Amino acid sequence: MKISLVYDFLSEHGGIERLLLIHAQMLQNKGHKVEILTCYYDPEVLKGMNFKNVKVKNISSLAKKYELPAILFSLLGFNKLKNINSDLFISYSFPSNYLLRNKKAKKINFMNHTPRFLYYEGKQKLEWAASTQGIKRKIVLAISSVIGGWLKNLDKQLVRNNNFLFSNSIFTKKKLDKIYNVSTKVSYPPVDPIFKPSDERIKGKFVFASGRIIPEKKYDWLIEACGRMKTKVPLYISGQVNELYKLNLEKLAKDNHVDLKFLGKLSTEELVKYYSSASVFGFTIPLCDYGLVPIESISCGTPVVAWKDGGGQTELIKEGVSGLLAKPYDLNDFAKCMDEIIKSDMKVKKKKEIAEWAKKFSYDYIRDEFVKDVEKVAGKV
Repeated sequence: MKISLVYDFLSEHGGIERLLLIHAQMLQNKGHKVEILTCYYDPEVLKGMNFKNVKVKNISSLAKKYELPAILFSLLGFNKLKNINSDLFISYSFPSNYLLRNKKAKKINFMNHTPRFLYYEGKQKLEWAASTQGIKRKIVLAISSVIGGWLKNLDKQLVRNNNFLFSNSIFTKKKLDKIYNVSTKVSYPPVDPIFKPSDERIKGKFVFASGRIIPEKKYDWLIEACGRMKTKVPLYISGQVNELYKLNLEKLAKDNHVDLKFLGKLSTEELVKYYSSASVFGFTIPLCDYGLVPIESISCGTPVVAWKDGGGQTELIKEGVSGLLAKPYDLNDFAKCMDEIIKSDMKVKKKKEIAEWAKKFSYDYIRDEFVKDVEKVAGKV
């Protein structure tokens, strides 16, 4: 069976990019012919995220070397989708749903969240717009301020045009089912098998965090919490970061007497080493829809501290085993939780329990159910 996974751009080291790769590998390993379709991709991102065994095709007919024009022209109809005939399409965003609107084949929408430019409010929306490369989100935000109501209606119509809907957590499911008046099925984004405890270690104790380093991820909260810890250890952060935001965070760290080190974009192998070596992983995103990096850390044997706010990240943490949940949004309590994990030596004492808990989110555990659902929609079961 030929299956196409569709997402508008692959230009960042993000969670959806990892999810696309894992889903493609799952389906390929079950014998299906899989390709990822996108309006634009950065070859360096694909290389860094190890897309080498998955076919990625640029569907833009115009300006394919330039991200924003490639996306806009594709949405305006200047794309190659009409020449692509697949048995099934899986979309991962509102623009992807729009691109596939006229396709007669069976369609699945894997929903990680609502379109944030339509459903975020106030400061949250502005942070979202500033949290990516280039100006694409700012342009989208400007458009939504004029025709946001129409776009919301279009979004709901496009979601309901799919034959099947996945959501990435129980938290996300409750939100999406209410907004769209649908019934989604929870399928946790699986952890790549490469994320497991490594024998290679970084010396010394440290707090670790990783992902795109952007304001909406609340790295400023993590720095302040580290400054309030009784256990004085350095904070290492990996990921791509805007230089101005980096300078702001470095100043904040200095003011809070935190030994902060930016590691840049790490290879997957290097990331595994840091996950495995850290004393604790700090995850300060509020009401996160899921959170792939915390479960990657847990899969590498390192406990996580996150907020006990009912978000999707709370589904990943078994308190006292794979981490602790802090009072929302109490930085003192967050610091206390990180101290407790280090002081109690949770990582060593709960080693077996952490490994057992991580299996629930593993590639092998999730693969069979996900593939079975996909094949059922396509009529291949």
